[in-house]
Amino acid sequence: MPKEVVVYRSIYGATRQYALWIAAHLHCPAFDVRTIRAKDLQEYDTIIYGGPIYVGEVLGAKFLKKNLNTLGHKNLVLFSCGLNDPEDERNQVNTEDQLSDILSDELMAHIKVFHLRGAIDYRKLRLLHKIMMAMTKRSIAAQDPSTRTPDDRHLLVSYGIPRDFRKMDAIRPILHYVWALKYESLRYDVAP
Repeated sequence: MPKEVVVYRSIYGATRQYALWIAAHLHCPAFDVRTIRAKDLQEYDTIIYGGPIYVGEVLGAKFLKKNLNTLGHKNLVLFSCGLNDPEDERNQVNTEDQLSDILSDELMAHIKVFHLRGAIDYRKLRLLHKIMMAMTKRSIAAQDPSTRTPDDRHLLVSYGIPRDFRKMDAIRPILHYVWALKYESLRYDVAP
């Protein structure tokens, strides 16, 4: 029977929440990437990796690249978690471009990518992250208003207000994809 595992990296908990929801629906374990080694994942057929978008990259995605020789023959699924609306095609393209910069072409061709929307509570941000968000706000405010994206406009009006965009329904496409992989594997494992 095919086995799945969820591996994640989280800073403030949004990615972790998605990882735990996915693991609960798939009835599989979830591990923080900082607590597991690639060789511990050998028994799994499908590895679902989740990471927050941090400073223009999916945090921890290098784990997949670093361990391509060990994990490359597995079904690989990656989900990012960020504040920008994943339904906006520009955001999808930006995230996938960032992933392409980190991961090899070989790995990008072998991995299925999903984007989820996270959360932010400005009161809980570390000092560096507060500074980064303030700089982002200032940069957006200095732009010509006609060039701002919907996410830019949203950040300007909601800056400082805790926002939680997490929805359990958002994981459905990931679950359907993994269930389809499992079904295909089972279908071919059954002798005629």
